[in-house]
This record gives sequence, C-alpha cells and structure tokens, in this order.
Amino acid sequence: MNAKRMLVAAALCTVFAGALFAQGADPKTVTPAWVTEKQIAQQAQAQTQSQAEAPKPKSFNLFFIGYDYPTFSGALAPSLTGWTGPLNFSLGIESANSTGSSMLSGLELEFFIAAPSKGLRLQMNDMVMIGYSLALKPVRFNIGARLGLSLLDITDNTSTSNTYTGLGGLVGPEASLYAELAPDFWLWVRGRYALSYYMSLISNGSSPLDTGSNTLNTVSLEAGLAFRM
Repeated sequence: MNAKRMLVAAALCTVFAGALFAQGADPKTVTPAWVTEKQIAQQAQAQTQSQAEAPKPKSFNLFFIGYDYPTFSGALAPSLTGWTGPLNFSLGIESANSTGSSMLSGLELEFFIAAPSKGLRLQMNDMVMIGYSLALKPVRFNIGARLGLSLLDITDNTSTSNTYTGLGGLVGPEASLYAELAPDFWLWVRGRYALSYYMSLISNGSSPLDTGSNTLNTVSLEAGLAFRM
C-alpha cells in the first residue's frame, strides 16, 4: 500500500515538473525575486531622473528696446512745436505667467529728447503695464494699459516764460505684436495712446503749465528688438 502511494506521488511530481519545463520555468533560468525588485527600482529611478532633466518650456520674460515716434496733441502741444527731435526711444521688460496665453505685466521707460539751437527739451515717462498676452504662434499679441509718471523739462534760452519743469501722471491703452525670430530673440511693434496731466514744479509763474495748458495727448508708434531674460 505504501509502495503504491509512493509511486502515485512520484508520478504526480513528474507531471508537475514536466508542465513547468514546458512553460519555460527552468529553475536554472528563473530570476530571483530580489533581483527583479532591484531592476524595477533602478528603472523607476532612471525614469524619474530623465523627467527631472527634461527641458522645461521657456517663459515669456523679455527685455526690450526700440525706437519711438510720438505725435502730440492737446492744450500743451502748441508750446512744444519746434521742440521735437529724432532722439526718441524706449526700453523695459515684459513678463507673462506662462508660455501660453496668460496675464501680462511690465515696466517701460520712454525718452523724448530734443536739442534745437534755442535750448533743450527732455521728457521721460516711467510706466507700469498690466494686460493680457495671447499666444498666436508664431507671434504673441499683447493688449493692456499703462499707468505712470511723466517728467517734462524745457530750457528755452530765448524766453524765461517758456522755461519750466513739470510733473504729471499719464494713463492709456496699448497693443503690441511680438514675432519670434529665434528661441531667445524677438521683433516687436507697439502702438499706444497716453493722456497726461501736468503740474508746474519749477517756473517763473507764466509758463504754459501755469496758464492752464497742462494736458498732453501722445500717440506713440514703437518698434524694436526684445531678448529673453
């Protein structure tokens, strides 16, 4: 009886062993569990490292500089006739929250300098900007408004009444278009309207600002280059 049981058990073991070998589960080729776990851990670590080293999208943070062509109107504009010149430029920064369409902020300095034979005119506008940037590949279209301060200084060697320094506030809308020429290099154009109100800081009491001509409308057309920061 015992011999019969031993034969049956041996036969069953033979069948199970044959089934395993048929499925390729040769004990000599089976990878131990601890080796498999180590390989999985190494693969996960390599994947995490490659994701961390993957290049991130570049943001829209730019420094720009360009030429400015202003046109003046308003109560103060007639007194500025003859005080215009080619030395007009602007520079600043603009930054968007993401590479796609997003909120936009910026800072700009605008300079208008004229040096005719009768004296010197210097105007500087310091403005902050808030708006929205639309990613329309391969260009970006930015719209917004600027708010800031304007310093106007006129030195007229022929008239003391036209020699004065004024400080004012300005506000106005703008729109700009940025075209990407290279990954870190842009060409841009901008149009802006600004309304300024001035008060007299230094004068002899008879300057245009003292007599009520204290508003100035400025339409600026700008173009230049921008570089990614």
